[in-house]
Amino acid sequence: MVLVTGGTGLVGSHILLHLTQKGLRVRGIYRQAERIAEVERLFRFYTPEAAELLGRIEWVEADLSDYFALEEALQGVRQVYHAAAKVSFNPGESDRMLKVNSEGTANLMNACLHCGVGKVCYVSSIASLGKALDGGVIDEQVEWQADDHRSAYSYSKFRAEMEVWRASKEGIPIVIVNPSVIIGPVNWLRSSGRLFYSVRKGLPVYTGGVTGFVDVRDVAAAVVLLMESQSVNERFILNGENLSYRDFFTMVAQALGRRPPFLKVGRLMTELGWRVNLLFCYLAGKAPAITKDTARTAQTVSRYSADKFSRQFNYRFTPLKEAIENTARWFKAEEQ
Repeated sequence: MVLVTGGTGLVGSHILLHLTQKGLRVRGIYRQAERIAEVERLFRFYTPEAAELLGRIEWVEADLSDYFALEEALQGVRQVYHAAAKVSFNPGESDRMLKVNSEGTANLMNACLHCGVGKVCYVSSIASLGKALDGGVIDEQVEWQADDHRSAYSYSKFRAEMEVWRASKEGIPIVIVNPSVIIGPVNWLRSSGRLFYSVRKGLPVYTGGVTGFVDVRDVAAAVVLLMESQSVNERFILNGENLSYRDFFTMVAQALGRRPPFLKVGRLMTELGWRVNLLFCYLAGKAPAITKDTARTAQTVSRYSADKFSRQFNYRFTPLKEAIENTARWFKAEEQ
C-alpha cells in the first residue's frame, strides 16, 4: 500500500492519478470531504477510465496535527508521498502555516518511523532553497540562508525539510523534490490557479521578476520515478523553464483568450502597493491580496536548474506553453 498526503491538492491528486494508472493500490489522505469531488472531476478530465482508477483509492480522513490519525493511516503502508502543505503569504497565517508544514511533517515522520515505512518522498519547494549570491542559476548545492527577506512560507518549508532529514538520520530512506511554481488543473482560487484567475479577470500589469515553472504532471511523474529508483537521501530540483512574469502572464492570457498585461510596475510601485493594500484590507477586515512577500517575489529574478534530475533519469520536462494550455483547457471545461 502507498500513502499520499494532501491527496486532494494540486500535486497530491496528480500523484494519485499517476499511481493508479500504474495499477497500484493507494491510500489518500484528505481533510475536507467536498474536495474529493474535485479529484473525481480531475480524473475524468484526463481519462475515460476515471471510475476504475478512482476505485483503487482508499480515502482516509486525517490531519497532520493528529499523530494517532496518521499512525492509523500508515498501517500496512510501504511508501509515503508527502504532498500536504499550507501555502500562504498572508502574515496573519504565518503561525498556522509553520504548525502545518513543520510540526505536521514532524508528526508524519515520527509516525513513519514507528510504522516501519520503507521510503518517503517529500514534496518541498524552491522556496526552501538558497539564493545564488552572484545572481547565477540556483541548483541543489545552493543552501538556504535566513535573512529579513525570507517569507514565512520559505521558513516553514525549510523547517519541514529539516524534519525529513532528521527522519533519514533515524533510518528512513527519503528523497526530497523542490518544484518551482507548479502549473496544472486546480481550483481557480487555490495554488497557481490564482494566477490564471487574475488573468481571466483582466490583469493589466506585470512586474520585472523571473522564476521557474513546472508542469504538475512532470512533478507527479518525477516523484514516482524517484520512489522506484535507488536514489535515497538526496534532493532534486524540478523545473521546466525559467520565465519572466510578463512572458508567463502573456502565455496564460493567450491560452484563456484574454488581453495580455501591458503596464510594467516597478519595484517602488509594488512596495507602495502592498502597504496601501494592507491598510485598506485592515480597515475592511479582509485578508490582503498583495503582501510584502508577494510584492518582493514579483520583482525578484531567480533562475533554477533541474539538470541533476534530467541527467540522472534522462527526463525531458514538458514545455511551459503545453502546461499552460492543458491548465486553460481544464478551466474552460470547469466553466461549462
